[in-house]
Amino acid sequence: MTLASSKSALLEPGSRVNHQDFGQGVVISSTDGYARVFFQVGERQLPVGALQLVLGHNEAVVANVAADQHRADNVWLSWQANELPLLDSASSLTSAKIDLLPHQVVLTHQVAMASPRRFLIGDEVGLGKTIETALILRELASRGELNRALMVVPAGLVNNWHRELNEVFNLNFEVFGREGDVSDRRTNAFARHNLLIASIDTLKRKARVKKLMEAPPWDLVVFDEAQHLTAYKSGGKTKKTENYKLAEVLRDHSRDILLLSATPHQGDHFRFWKLIQLLDPTLFKNEQEMVEERHRLNPYVFRRTKADACRADGGTLFARRWVHTETFVMSDYERRFYQALNEYLADGFALAKKQGGKGRALGFVMTIFQKIAASSFAAVHRTLRRRLIALTVQEGLMHDGSLDIESRNEAYDEARELIRTEFALEEGRMADLEIDRILNDLKRRLLKKMDEDELALASNEFSDELETAAAEDAAMNAVAYALPEERFRIKSLLQLFPQIRETKVEKLLTALGTLWQQNPRERVVIFATYLGTVEMLGQQIESAYPGQGVVVLKGGDHGSKLAAERRFKQSDGARVMICTAAGREGINLQHSRILFNFDLPWNPMDVEQRIGRIHRYGQQDTAQVYNLVLGDTIEGKIFLLLDEKLEDIAKAVGKVDERGEIGEDLRAQILGQLSERINYQQLYAQALQDPELKRTRLELNAAMENAAAAKDAVFELFQDLDRFSLDDYAPLADTSEAMQRLVDFVTRAAALRGNRFERLSDGLYGLYDNRNQLINTFVSEREEATNDDTVELLGLDHPYVSQLLESWSNQEPEKLGVSVASPDGQSGALGLWLVETHNERGQTLRHLLKLAVNEKGERVPAWERQVGQILLQRPECRSSTDGTQLLEMMETVLEREIRHRGAAAQGEPYSASLIGWLNLA
Repeated sequence: MTLASSKSALLEPGSRVNHQDFGQGVVISSTDGYARVFFQVGERQLPVGALQLVLGHNEAVVANVAADQHRADNVWLSWQANELPLLDSASSLTSAKIDLLPHQVVLTHQVAMASPRRFLIGDEVGLGKTIETALILRELASRGELNRALMVVPAGLVNNWHRELNEVFNLNFEVFGREGDVSDRRTNAFARHNLLIASIDTLKRKARVKKLMEAPPWDLVVFDEAQHLTAYKSGGKTKKTENYKLAEVLRDHSRDILLLSATPHQGDHFRFWKLIQLLDPTLFKNEQEMVEERHRLNPYVFRRTKADACRADGGTLFARRWVHTETFVMSDYERRFYQALNEYLADGFALAKKQGGKGRALGFVMTIFQKIAASSFAAVHRTLRRRLIALTVQEGLMHDGSLDIESRNEAYDEARELIRTEFALEEGRMADLEIDRILNDLKRRLLKKMDEDELALASNEFSDELETAAAEDAAMNAVAYALPEERFRIKSLLQLFPQIRETKVEKLLTALGTLWQQNPRERVVIFATYLGTVEMLGQQIESAYPGQGVVVLKGGDHGSKLAAERRFKQSDGARVMICTAAGREGINLQHSRILFNFDLPWNPMDVEQRIGRIHRYGQQDTAQVYNLVLGDTIEGKIFLLLDEKLEDIAKAVGKVDERGEIGEDLRAQILGQLSERINYQQLYAQALQDPELKRTRLELNAAMENAAAAKDAVFELFQDLDRFSLDDYAPLADTSEAMQRLVDFVTRAAALRGNRFERLSDGLYGLYDNRNQLINTFVSEREEATNDDTVELLGLDHPYVSQLLESWSNQEPEKLGVSVASPDGQSGALGLWLVETHNERGQTLRHLLKLAVNEKGERVPAWERQVGQILLQRPECRSSTDGTQLLEMMETVLEREIRHRGAAAQGEPYSASLIGWLNLA
């Protein structure tokens, strides 16, 4: 609107105005038809008639009301786009193809609605802490309450978190601190990037902590495996680890914080009290008060056990499981090779120890070899062969450096013959070219010194599938760290390798034959850690049982894992799936009831994760698990020792079932606590020098007793925590109304984009482009989506739906006002308000309010309950009431309503934006 001199009173100081030549400016003062205005070019005194008042958002909505159907659609879509993410059931409307369980939905809702949001999520292993965290992230983001989030996780779990958050939940997290990912070499990456995943070891360096403090605060920081944030008593003083100090820094530089741990309490009340202080430093004065007043932990700690968790109908969540350990002994040929290999490893560890810090890398190499050997003789045989090739090439490079051409050529010629044999290359020109290509590639890799951190990660117990897959290559390439005369030692070892089929392979093939005699269509999952073992098993099974089919699930993105899972699930598909560590998390194999652990991870908690692939929600039968163990190897003896001690504890506390099975909950609790007390890498390395395992047995016994005591301490401290109840889930369980609203929204929003979204059958929808080509097929039922890879699940976070929500929740104010017929003949207005309040912790909370007033300024609740029906009325322009006057009256009502609801206390600031305005007459 252009301002006449008579309207100069409107130009109060602070009013924003527009000028044809100077652009937008702010009024400083106005008098006698002129105004002083500050523009970017400086102050100017101008006639009021040359200025155009720039309306605020709400005034612009009210000033641009029109009576047409397009406006009515805009208002309806704006309302839905803003309100759908704020519904109580919004967390259940995720498009992620996951089993969404009642306890996860309740926890997500409780965290999202809380203020402040500072919690320890201590659910048992297998109950989905990663899923819960992702749902919380998604919920807060959709409510507009999350812009910056930092995930702090163990190094070996970075890739797992990255895949889960991005590929399953459509979040856009980046990885900090790795080549090719987010780096802080030049600028402060923590300021530039809002969604980051980083390893705790990467962040706790002093330079990084400084940059974290210089960056803007985070909305949410999540610590996975939070039991590693430790502070402890030593000599009457409190000692804080670097991990703990980092957590303290981030606690004070973050609005919300989540600590995740299946074993949050290590049996030491002081350590747990210090962990709780990261959530609220004022909650308890000391650990004694915490024990005495343990009920005060309730608002801060979630602890759900498998016994608590249940289906939506109240039924048991997990079917039974039966775990059987089958023990064998090595053949004489295997024993001779195994003993020689152990001597080689023992010498390597001894040399590494003698060299101190310099020997660290050699120790990592020996650890990798020991792990590969525990998987299968075939895997370690392959790795030894390839390390021999690398050592021979290294020999050639050394002679090249000393200009001993004859010795160099001899070494390279020997390497060529080893490559020819290893890769089964025939004689001939093409084969020779391929051999030279492999040789030159190996030279390049050996000349590039291997980073010690890479070796550490490859040998780490937390290693995920990418590091585990790289471990075999690392053992081959790390020839800079070698034993004296190692080439000759490896040659001697290779001569001892047994040429007959391995004992464990023989037993596995016999077991498969028995299973398929009973049911030729039985599906079987086999876990083996290393590719050398996986390839050997695939060949042996295909040879022994042609036609049954084998599919291998190894490292790669989530899509490749799902593709392998899909091939295994097909009715005419492969009967065997062999999984590396890639199958430990993120896939659902409950359509199979049989699992073989061909090799056993050193950390027995990893076995529990493996079992969780078939023993999970949706399993119809008793899950049968067979552990194949060579009882006369060091690894086999230690595994059996652990099992024996677990059984003793279970019998003592009455946790053994009628089959003699150790109670699953007890096993998970004890093994979880044990993982925090034992360094498995050191345990297995030291066992090489202790073949009778006398010292190892003492260490295991002590660790087991401590783990059992810690389990009891946890039970005592957590016994007063609120347990999960289906009553909490009931209000959130029925998503049918919310899903129908989402379907209606997508149908109308897609149409205005030139697309067509229509119902094909009950719960099935098709999305078509403007040429009538099918873009996507959606279903509204979660179970149907998780069982059918050809359809997508309709949800608030589906990329297409997210685009629609984003577009319609941020419309220009000039498009948000419509004039429609009043349902009862009164004149007035109905406003849809998005209100943002801010609490003392910096949280931004969003509320959607519907307010209606008649022309007298009186509230009309009946209109507020009928927004949808009113918007279906024919648009009409009959209102004679001044919209600006109605807005002023409604803002008074809005102020009272916000205070009445307690959304903002008297004097506290809030913001309120109109997302829709209906003139009624």
